[in-house]
Amino acid sequence: MKKFQVVLLCVLAACSYGIIHDQITARVCLEYFTVAHPPLFPTSSPTLLALCWGIAATAALGLVFGLVLALVSQAGGPPPIPPSRLVRPILLLLTIMGCGALLAALLGYQLSQRHLLFLPPSLARAIPVRLHDRFLAVWCAHLASYLVGLTGASALCFRTWRARGRPAVLSLFPRNRMQAARAMVLAVITIYVVWHRFGN
Repeated sequence: MKKFQVVLLCVLAACSYGIIHDQITARVCLEYFTVAHPPLFPTSSPTLLALCWGIAATAALGLVFGLVLALVSQAGGPPPIPPSRLVRPILLLLTIMGCGALLAALLGYQLSQRHLLFLPPSLARAIPVRLHDRFLAVWCAHLASYLVGLTGASALCFRTWRARGRPAVLSLFPRNRMQAARAMVLAVITIYVVWHRFGN
C-alpha cells in the first residue's frame, strides 16, 4: 500500500507540473503544441491542449519515477520512509524545475532574438517568423524541465536509497520470480517511456 502511495504521489506531482507548465507555455506560443506536436484531438484551445499534453507528456515519466522511488524508499531491510516525508523533496524538485524552465525560456528567447538559436528548417517554414522567438523560448523551457526533472528525480532516488542505508532493492541477477517480474516491468516501462518521449 505504501509503495502504491509513493507511485501515485509521483504521478500526480508530474501531471500537476505538466499541466501548470503547459498552461503557461501554450499561451506564450500555441504553435509549439499545434505545429510541433501531433494532434491529440481537433482543438485550438490553449487550455484544453495544455491540459491534455500536460498529462500525456508527464504521466509515464511520473510512473517510472514513482516506481523507482517506491522501491528505494519502501523495499529492502531498513525501515521504510513514509510517503508523507517524500512530499517536501518532490515539491522542492518541482520548484527547481519551474525555475530552470523559466531561466531556459528567457535564455532561449534572447538567443533567438540575437540570431544565435534557430528553428530547424521544417519548423521555420511552418511557423510565422514573428513567432520564432516565442517558440524557441517555449522549446527551451520544455527541454529544461525534462533535463532538470530527470536529473533531479534520479538524485532524489539515490539520496533516498542512501539515506536508508543502501538496501538491496534490485539485485543484478534477480533471485526469485517476484524480483525478476519487478525488474522486467520496470525495464519495459523505462524503455517505452524513453522511446515514446525522445525517440519519435
